[in-house]
Amino acid sequence: MDAFSTAYLDVTYDEEIQVLIGRWKRGVMPFELQQGYAAILDIAAEKDCRFWLLDIRRRTGVDASDVFWMMEDFFPRLHPRLGSTTYMALLMAPHHLAGALSNIGLASNNAPQGQPYLIQRFTEEAPALAWLERCLQQGSVER
Repeated sequence: MDAFSTAYLDVTYDEEIQVLIGRWKRGVMPFELQQGYAAILDIAAEKDCRFWLLDIRRRTGVDASDVFWMMEDFFPRLHPRLGSTTYMALLMAPHHLAGALSNIGLASNNAPQGQPYLIQRFTEEAPALAWLERCLQQGSVER
C-alpha cells in the first residue's frame, strides 16, 4: 500500500524526501481516527519510514479518550513495527498550537522520557520538513 485516501485522510509516501505525509481533511469520529492512524502505521512499516509529517490543521473532534487511545494503544505499536524512534512533525493551526501549549499535559514537544517517538509541533510546512530532514540525517546513523 503506497497511499491511503478516505473522506477524512490522505496518506502518501514521498520517496524523494523519504517522509510519510498524512493530511487530515476534516473532523473525525474515534473509529476514523483509529483507522487513519492504523493506515499511517501500515504504510510506514511497508516503506520502513519513521519520519512523518502529519497535517492536523483540519482535524477536529479529538477528545481526551482519543488522546488516551493514542498514548496507550497507538504509540506503543510504533517501536515493534518500525524498530527505532519515530519522528512526527505535527502541522497545526496557530490557535490549535496555542491551545496545546497552554495545556500542561500537552505542552511538551518531546515524547515522555524513554518513549520511542519524538513529536514536534509546527504552524508552517517548510520548518516541519526541515526538522524532519535533520532527524532523517541523524536517524540514519541511529539505526
